[in-house]
Amino acid sequence: MRFFLTSVFISSLLVSYSAISAEIEAECIDNPNSPVMCAEPSYVEEKSDKRAAKEPQPTQKPSFSEQAQCVVVKGIASSKDVSEAFARKMAIRDALQQASLKNNVVVKTDQSVEAYQLTLDSARFTSSSKVKSFTVLKEGFEEPEDKYGATKKSPLNYEVTLNVCLTEERGVCPSLPGNQYQPRLAIAPVVFAHANQANDVSNLLNGYQLELERRVRNQGYKNYTLLNQVVDLQPNIQVSPNLDPELIAVLRDKTGAQYLLLTVIRSMSAHAESGLKNDVKRFYNLEVKPSSRYIETDWYMVDLMRNEIVHQSRGGFDVEGNVTVGRDKPFGSNAFFATDTGKVFHALLEQEVTDAIDYLHCKPFESEIIDVRGEEYIIYLNASSGAKVGDDLAVYHRTGRPVRFNGSLLGSDFVPGAFLKIKRIMPRFAVAELTAKKGLVQVGDVVKTW
Repeated sequence: MRFFLTSVFISSLLVSYSAISAEIEAECIDNPNSPVMCAEPSYVEEKSDKRAAKEPQPTQKPSFSEQAQCVVVKGIASSKDVSEAFARKMAIRDALQQASLKNNVVVKTDQSVEAYQLTLDSARFTSSSKVKSFTVLKEGFEEPEDKYGATKKSPLNYEVTLNVCLTEERGVCPSLPGNQYQPRLAIAPVVFAHANQANDVSNLLNGYQLELERRVRNQGYKNYTLLNQVVDLQPNIQVSPNLDPELIAVLRDKTGAQYLLLTVIRSMSAHAESGLKNDVKRFYNLEVKPSSRYIETDWYMVDLMRNEIVHQSRGGFDVEGNVTVGRDKPFGSNAFFATDTGKVFHALLEQEVTDAIDYLHCKPFESEIIDVRGEEYIIYLNASSGAKVGDDLAVYHRTGRPVRFNGSLLGSDFVPGAFLKIKRIMPRFAVAELTAKKGLVQVGDVVKTW
């Protein structure tokens, strides 16, 4: 039976990154990824003893790799049919994209020759460098005359010159500009279709969800919510996420989540080994306790904005020993985790939570405009994501009709259309105002950190 861990998948749902300012008040702008601005390479004086301290020492220049971390690049954007503020932001985006190709670039080429003639010559550039901070050095419309003195056709392009510092540090997000928000995660109740395999464990489903929530919180993830909706399951039918757009829309509206974590316990089967001792017990109808158990879980990460499974993984362990828990040791208690079965679940929970948070790390934040009130725009996000008053957000318009093929909905096309600045942050939503636009901003438009 296919189901959506919220409406058809849930037998108990589980527990388990400021942007560029719209208007510049100072000459320099910090990259939202770092509060520290790029500084010119400094020179270091080394003094080995008291005598050396009195004598002037030659300066030691930074290494080549240190010098190459900061580059000066120019970004250009068209100002046709858009405001100056909008063109400026697009030029900054272009400059940051070019900066990432100034360091640690890998080039992949593809060439084909037929009859001594080059028929295919393509190249792909990729870089593992990430923008750590940047400073605006110069900005404004391009010169109205070209190098030959001829007047350029209007409208003029907007140009921005940036000093961009790059890094390859582990943990720094690869997204070029934009705020680093935590995408909102909904933790669904766990599903277990074979409840008879866990007769010796009490509070399994609810306890698993609450334990997921506790461990997600302990690992520093703040932007999450729990689902509490139970759905009947039929045994002996494969359980998998239901990606029905209507079900996902309901869940998205209810939680404001961008991702949904779904968990299925596939097996908790316990077995008793054959042997003379156990055979005698069976003959006299005595209890034969299981001595081994196989525990396996699957977890899925569903993108609620795109209606698709974007990540899934599986964990499983064989355990031997005293695998029977007892109803007096409910799931999640210290007594439960002290048992052989509890130790396996501890390992599985740690594996699932770590895997889920690692996947969410650096994923771009997305939300949507849910209401328009005069000059104010209501966005579905809260302070738990890391949003702050004054942050800039980019608005993307849905263009044309949704794309369908053979009865399947493939999605919609989006183009950047405006920029918003957050004015107020409420417990479950934020209020923003327009800073630049080139079209109408309306309910349903997608909001991103850039």
